[in-house]
Amino acid sequence: MIARIGNIIGYMLMALGFCELLPIVVALVAEEESLILSFFISALFTVFIGGALVISFQNPKDRASRHEIIMLMVVVWFALPLFAALPFMITGFMTKLADAYFEASSALTTNGASLVSNLDIVPTTILFWRSLLQWLGGILVFVMAIAILPLSSIGGMDLFRSLLPHGEGDDLLARIRYAFTPLFNIYLGMTTVCVIFLIASGMSGFDAMLVAMATLSSGGFTSQGMSAVNSMSGLTEFILIPFMIFAATNMTFHRAFLSEGRIRIYRRDPEVLLFLIILVVAIFFIFLAMAFSTNMEDVGMLEKAGIAVFTAVSSMTTTGFLPDHATSMPLTVVVICMILLFVGGTTGSTAGGFKILRISLIKRHADKEVSRLIYPHGITPVSFGDQVVTHDTLISIWTVLFIFVAALAVITILFAGLGFDLQTSLGLSSTGLFSAGGLIPLISPDFVGYHSLSYAGKWLSSFSMILGRLEVIALLVFLMPSYWKN
Repeated sequence: MIARIGNIIGYMLMALGFCELLPIVVALVAEEESLILSFFISALFTVFIGGALVISFQNPKDRASRHEIIMLMVVVWFALPLFAALPFMITGFMTKLADAYFEASSALTTNGASLVSNLDIVPTTILFWRSLLQWLGGILVFVMAIAILPLSSIGGMDLFRSLLPHGEGDDLLARIRYAFTPLFNIYLGMTTVCVIFLIASGMSGFDAMLVAMATLSSGGFTSQGMSAVNSMSGLTEFILIPFMIFAATNMTFHRAFLSEGRIRIYRRDPEVLLFLIILVVAIFFIFLAMAFSTNMEDVGMLEKAGIAVFTAVSSMTTTGFLPDHATSMPLTVVVICMILLFVGGTTGSTAGGFKILRISLIKRHADKEVSRLIYPHGITPVSFGDQVVTHDTLISIWTVLFIFVAALAVITILFAGLGFDLQTSLGLSSTGLFSAGGLIPLISPDFVGYHSLSYAGKWLSSFSMILGRLEVIALLVFLMPSYWKN
């Protein structure tokens, strides 16, 4: 078991190490030569450790066990931020491990929370590195979701519908490569298209690149930092909306459409349909809430409509871009946004949240139980697409729901124990678990910023970000004594 995990982690660290060389190019262009050595040392160390793991551990070719899959998920999400944090510390940008680990965890989990409140004083090379980390985190998220999570069968993930051609085999490393190779080109291509559109709207090339990487990764790191002010123009927001939706839906569907023109797959998929329905309904209610709000009387109706669309899309895709007038939003909008964060995007995407697939199956299971009250002897199987869902799978989904809610409550209590009020504690826990840290000014306008967190608060925030990407239950299984006995 250790051999397989060590080998895969080694390859990931080597890839991360080579990516740490890219900021050197930015440092040369931006005339920040003092940072070159720091990134070179970070890259050298990361590649060395990764190479040592690859040489020391040979990847078995047999089928991976459930134990190995869960261990891989836990080790990947907790270990990679340690190495991704090295450039922050070696350059002296962040001298404390808690700060560097927080920033790296936020980037790799595509959370978007940041300890940086004023990006004007941050070196260009560091800005590029944190954005690149977030973009790489988007790759990690959808590769894990497509190649690894379905094998774990956690919360019905075995029902995930992938349109990648079959034949990838049972080897975990082969599955990762198989998912990465065709989808990376789509991911890179859409990021490039987004950059071109943003530049055409009047944004500078560097800012356009940062915003595009934040959008396609469903991350939210932008040049505005955590200042609680939206610095993007209305045209920029309009451009970003389709790209946010693209990132929050099944990446394998996009590949099938772009490579084969199979547009009917979107119409036939129940996940995409429910995603769009929830999004439209949310836009309608957010607009109504703002229309009758006394805090936004000076805002025109057309502008309110645009804000409603951008707010709903940013929340449901868990991108976390802050809308205009975020601190003046009525409580109804805040509640709707928190619900959207919980729902999240579809499976096989870069978005966080509980996922549309599970929401759909919970609704269908509830409908079945209600119909049983009317027809006690009726047989009404629960299906998803063309698959009949077993009772065990439904129980697994309800279990994940309960654990998600319990984790949300526990983390909220822990933040409250650190001295935060209920709204701020709930905002920190929900944006952490559901990967939308950039929306904290909307949910809790009184929160000063992540830079005000104590060391305990920073570690707790980092933990909640990773816990959300682990679907909570994976870590619980990993910590169970029975897991290690077997």
